[in-house]
Amino acid sequence: MKGRFTGWVILFFVILALVPVFIINSAVTIAKILGIILVVAIVAALWKWRIQTRERSPRNERIKLNTNDKFWLEKNIPFYQKLSKQDKQIFEDRVGIFLADIKVTEINKELPEKETCFYVASSAIIAYWGLPFYNYGNINEVLVYPSNFNLDNSLNRLGAVEGKVHHGGLMNNTMILSLPALVKGFQIDNDKKNVGVHEFAHLLDKSDGVIDGIPVGMEEELVEIWLNVMQDEIEKLEKTKSSIPNYAASSNPEFFAVAVEYYKECPSLLKRKHPQLFNVLDCYFNKD
Repeated sequence: MKGRFTGWVILFFVILALVPVFIINSAVTIAKILGIILVVAIVAALWKWRIQTRERSPRNERIKLNTNDKFWLEKNIPFYQKLSKQDKQIFEDRVGIFLADIKVTEINKELPEKETCFYVASSAIIAYWGLPFYNYGNINEVLVYPSNFNLDNSLNRLGAVEGKVHHGGLMNNTMILSLPALVKGFQIDNDKKNVGVHEFAHLLDKSDGVIDGIPVGMEEELVEIWLNVMQDEIEKLEKTKSSIPNYAASSNPEFFAVAVEYYKECPSLLKRKHPQLFNVLDCYFNKD
């Protein structure tokens, strides 16, 4: 492959070198022909490179949702229910892409339940909804536990962790979600809580290489505003009651994830109670 690429490069430079030679010697017609050959050769090389790239790393074929699947989304995903017909089609397509590219493993089951897969995929779609990208960072598997778990990812009746995104180590490309918590996030609408959306918000934060409460793709001028708004809201949380869940004050990364839950679950309430916070998130999630 490398040798063939070198051959193309040599051919291009030879033709480029010949064009001015023919022009100087008044052979303009020949120079024009060489110019056309050069353009055609470049187009052909780029086309061949595109095909070979696809062959080396083919994208998994999107999983197509049937009528029953769409009915399930309509019944169980409040965010999906509120979308226009056109946006519902986009949502369905992204669910299919997610499930084709990212493995969902349900612990203690040979195969995950379809409903579990839809809950996980919907969490991801909602968290990234409005952004011009939805590749979900470097994650390649979501583990769904039958209950809450411990910080060391073990299971027992004392487990309190509902979701976890790993940063570094052997599980760097893995997310863990508690099934009961995951389902609960969709059963109660407008409660500002959805653990799936929360964890995928952490993934947005992580995708720039560091989990610091600043999501990937946030423009520089917006970052400065975001940091000021976040600090103000955390200080208010520490001093007085707020409609933002108290857990948000534990760190900048947790504030971002909790704020995204709030924004996605009940944007109207967030806009009324915390207009500055709403405006920053709305600007980030609705790029033109």
